Order: sequence, then structure tokens, then C-alpha cells
Amino acid sequence: MKNKWWVGPAIGTILLLVFLLLPPIEPLTPLGMKTIGIFLFTAVWWATVGIGYPSVLCIALIALTGVMTPVEVFAASYGWWITLFFLGSCGLTMGLRTTGFSRRFALWFISRRFVAGHPWRLVGMFLLSCTIFGSIMTAAATAIISMAIAEPMLQALGYKRGDKFAATFMTGVAWAATAALLMTPFGHSGNILIIDWIKRDFGYEISFLHFLAFGIPVGLMVLGMLLLIYRFIVNPDVSRVKELSAGYVAQEVRNLGSMKTGEKIAVGTFLVVIIWWLLPSFISSATEVGAYLNKVGIAIPALAGAVLLCVIRVKGKPVLTFREWMIEGVEWDTLTLIAAIGAVTVVIENPNTGIIQFMDGFFRPFAQAVPFTIFLMLTVFMVTLLTNAMSNLVSQTLTYTIMMPIALAVGKGNPALAVVISAASNIAFSLPSATTSTALVTGSGWVPVPFMLKYGLLVFIPVVLLFSFVVYPFALLIFR
Repeated sequence: MKNKWWVGPAIGTILLLVFLLLPPIEPLTPLGMKTIGIFLFTAVWWATVGIGYPSVLCIALIALTGVMTPVEVFAASYGWWITLFFLGSCGLTMGLRTTGFSRRFALWFISRRFVAGHPWRLVGMFLLSCTIFGSIMTAAATAIISMAIAEPMLQALGYKRGDKFAATFMTGVAWAATAALLMTPFGHSGNILIIDWIKRDFGYEISFLHFLAFGIPVGLMVLGMLLLIYRFIVNPDVSRVKELSAGYVAQEVRNLGSMKTGEKIAVGTFLVVIIWWLLPSFISSATEVGAYLNKVGIAIPALAGAVLLCVIRVKGKPVLTFREWMIEGVEWDTLTLIAAIGAVTVVIENPNTGIIQFMDGFFRPFAQAVPFTIFLMLTVFMVTLLTNAMSNLVSQTLTYTIMMPIALAVGKGNPALAVVISAASNIAFSLPSATTSTALVTGSGWVPVPFMLKYGLLVFIPVVLLFSFVVYPFALLIFR
């Protein structure tokens, strides 16, 4: 058979059966054996099939094998606050997209006077707009919006699909959208996950404002590194870009007109929700208001804001329809993956499985044998390598689950290392399978896969060095 799609699922199924049938290996318990079997089965399916229905299957297996009751597994997955937070955030960002504010935002950056006639300034400002807007939107939404602006611009300049500058520009869209994911917790499930795990494993509270102090500078560092690679390594011919007159961009801005009422409502609602999320950083939980904000959490404001956009009408139409929110706005594969991770992590941290004790005994000798700097570089390389072949969330989960117990075994595990693992899991630049934004730009035909792979691989070493010797020390300063 030429089509070998079944090999991965078959390997995953065999691993599941082995762990279900084998007697427990000390200190693992029967519950721990089942859990490891389900986790390995799901990880293989995630890597070879996709993240959508394998995540649903994972949730079902946890209940079917008796690891958790159906009520418990649904509460830990789809009822998990992070899942609901992601659902609400998708609604808020979809409101910005459907009202046209996201397009206006990007055009504002490239319509500045100092950009006209300067190709690299235009590239830099456009990608900066992608990164800033991507910090509050999903990578897919950011890439779609940016590509809709970039494509007619490239066509107006006479570029064709596969031309070096066009490929560079569109690759930049994907990379800038991906780099933005590590900047904020707003709608970015990996960052919310790591905040939750740090609270669980270290008892360390990270507020949204606290996270922004780390994420924004690091995101801009990564963007700066990418721009340097474009300018001095890829170095495409940009002479045609000089021909892009200020009139073209100005005309696009004029076509948008002034801000519409719907745009203002969408932006205002999003800002109110963000302020709500940030308020606990300024108000002590000992006060009545602070205690109330902590009790409500961050998922409810996101859901309420999205619902509000569905309720408010402008000229007889809702700012955001429920159908737009649920069908176009929510990345259901990602949401289901989050739900599955929620259920799996609840089981893994259960002391009755023996998993934590097993991993500590297995990895401690290795952890004690190498200097921490080597361990850190290996960790960053591992998560970066994994994330370029599979989902960012999957690579983050696998790396954290494997490497954090090692670090804890030698007393080097800390919130800074956890945040670095999460941040590096977003450096998915090399393959269409790495993340949705890379899939979108290669699928558009503007970026040949070999082009993205060639220059994506060049990013590996700079990323390992940047995260090991700059980002980690910076994280230690922020998360003390």
C-alpha cells in the first residue's frame, strides 16, 4: 500500500493495548499504566493524524477505561475554565475581524509617512502590525487578515507566486503571527496553560500584567531576530517595493472610511474585558473588589464580552452573530485539544497513578549528570524541534511533562523555565504542519515548502541561543 496513513494510528493503538494489558511497573499503579497508555496513544495520533478527533477520542478513552468517571472527565475537559476562556476570546477577536477593525489596524502601520519609499521599513512595519495584532488573536486569524492585505499588494507590484520577495513577505506573515503567540495570555491557550501549571506545580501566581512584562519584550526580540534574518540572510531584491506609491496605501485607507459604529463597539468591548483581566494586578485580593474579581476569574468576562457583541445591534444587525462566533471564529481543533490536555493533566498529577514518582526516579540520574546550561539548551531544542512537526500545545505539553520533572529532581525547576518552554513552543517556523499560519501561507501558493523549510531551519540555532542565554535570564528577573 502506498498510502501509509494507518501506520501512526496502529502504533498508537498497540502502545495503548500494551499498557492496558501489562502488569504495573513499580511505582506505577494500574491507574498509572492506563493513563500512560492513553497519553502515548493520543500523542502518536496527534503527531500522525491531527489534533481534532484524536482529542475527542482521548477524552472518551479516559472515561471508557475507568481512569475517570464521565462526569469527572467532562468537568476536567470541556468544563475546564481554560477551555471556556478560549471560547470567549475567540468571540471577542472575531468581533474585531468581522467589523473590519483588524484590517484598519494593519493598514495604519504601513500608511505612516516614514514608510513611503523605504521597502524594509514597509516590511518591518507590516510584520510589526501582524505581531501586535496577533498578540490578541489566534495565529490563523492574524494570518488570514494579513494575507488579505498582502496578496493584492504583491499583485499590484507584479510579483508572482514563488518569487523570492513574495515568498519572504508571506513567510514573514506566518512567522510574525506565530511569534506573537508568546506575547500575551489574551486568547492564547498555551500561555494560559502554563500560568495554570505554574500555579499548580509551584504555587506561584502569575497575573496578566506580570506575564505581559515578560511576553511583550520577548515577542519583539523574536520579531527583531526574524527581520535581521530576512534583511541580511534571505536578502531578497526589494527594488520593486519602492514603486509602491503612498497613493496605493492611502487609497486602501480611504476605502475603509472612518471607523464604523460596529468597530467602535467591538474595540470598546475588547478593551473593557482586557481592563477587567488586568485589574487584579492593581487591586489586592484582600479588598472586597479584589476578592470578587478573583472569584469571577477570567473566563466569564471573555464569554460575557462575546455574548454582548451578539446582543448589541447596529442598524438592526448584531455586531457579531452567534454563527460567526461559533463557525468562523472558534478553532474547534484547538479547543478540543485544550479540553483533552485538561483531562490528561488532571490524571497525571494524581498521586494514585505513581507517574510523578516514576518519572522522578527515571530522570534524576540524567539530570544530575549534566550542567544545567546543557539541560536548558537541550530543553529549548527539544520543544522547538517538536513544535515544528506538530501542534504548539502538544509540543509544550510533551516537553513540560518530560523535562520539568528532571529539572525538579535537581532543584532547578522554576517558573522561569516553565515559561521559557511555553514561549519556545511557539517558534514553529519550518513546516506547514508546524502551525495554522505556516499551513495557510504555504497552502496559498505564495510560499514553496522548500523555501520555508530552508530558512526555518536556519532559525533553530539562533532560537536555542536566544532562549537559553537571553530569554531564560530575563525570565528569572521577571518571575522571581
